[in-house]
Amino acid sequence: MTTTSATKTFPIDRDQDGSAVLWLEAPHQSVVVFDQTMLARLNASIDALESDPPAFLIIRSRDERVWVAGADLKEIQSLSDEELETYLSEGQTAFARLSALPFPVIAAITGATLGGGLELALHCHGIVASAISMRGKPYRIGLPEASLGLVPGWGGTQLLPARIAPDISVAAIASGTSFKSDAMPDDLVDVTVSTPTEIMSAAATLAGSLEPADLPRTIASCDEEMVLAAVDHVRHDPASDEAAGVVAHCIATGVKDGISAGLEMEIEGLVSLRNTEHTQAQLQQFLSRNA
Repeated sequence: MTTTSATKTFPIDRDQDGSAVLWLEAPHQSVVVFDQTMLARLNASIDALESDPPAFLIIRSRDERVWVAGADLKEIQSLSDEELETYLSEGQTAFARLSALPFPVIAAITGATLGGGLELALHCHGIVASAISMRGKPYRIGLPEASLGLVPGWGGTQLLPARIAPDISVAAIASGTSFKSDAMPDDLVDVTVSTPTEIMSAAATLAGSLEPADLPRTIASCDEEMVLAAVDHVRHDPASDEAAGVVAHCIATGVKDGISAGLEMEIEGLVSLRNTEHTQAQLQQFLSRNA
C-alpha cells in the first residue's frame, strides 16, 4: 500500500516526556474496524512516527466499547480473490511495520479486541488491558474467525501461540473461541489493570521495561513439539471443521517452515475458505445480524 501526504494519520498526541499516544478512530464506521482506509491511515501514522520518533508509543481507541472489532467483513465479502489477497497482504505489511518500529509500542486495550484487532495488538511490543471497558463491563478478546468459517489473515496463527500455552491457543484459534477480559488466560497480555483509568500509567511502566528488538513474540520462539502436538489434537478432533483444519495447517507451516510461510498460508487459506458455501452462509448470517 502506498501512502501519500493526502492520507490522514490517526490523531497522535505527544507529551513533554517524549512519549506519544496514537488514537484509533473510524468516524466513517459505527465501530473501529480495519478496512483499506484504516490501513492507509495506519501506514501514514507510521510514516509520521518514523520521521519524528517518540520515546515510546501507546495505542488507544476512541471507542468506549471497542478497541478494534477486527477486519471489515463487508469488505472481505465484496472483494475479488485478487483484491482480497492484496488487502490481506497490505494488512500484514502495515502490522509488520508497527512491530519494526525502534521504540516500544504498547497496545492499551479498554474494549472488545477481536480478530484483526487482537492481531494488531499482538504486533505491538507489549499489551496492557483493563478488566472492564470504559462503560464498566467485561468485554471479549480473541480470534473468532474460525467461528465464521474463516482463519486469521494478519498473523494471528503465528503470534498467539507464542503468548498463550499452545494447547489453549491452538484450540482457541481453531474453534474461534474468544476470552472474557476479566478471565483471560495467562500471558495473553503483559499487564492487566482493574479499570481503564489505570491503563496509561501501566502502559508507560511497561514501555520502560521492553527491548523492541527482541519483540514481539512469534511462533519462531515456540516449542515446536508442543505446538505440533496441539495441532495434531485439532486435526484428529471429530468436532474440527474445514476452518479448524486450515488453522492447524497455518500453525504447523509457521512452526516448521517459518513465520513468512505461515503468513502466506493464512492468506491462501482465508481466500479459499471465503469462497466455500458454508463460510458464505456464515458471513451472510453475521452481516445481516449486525446490519
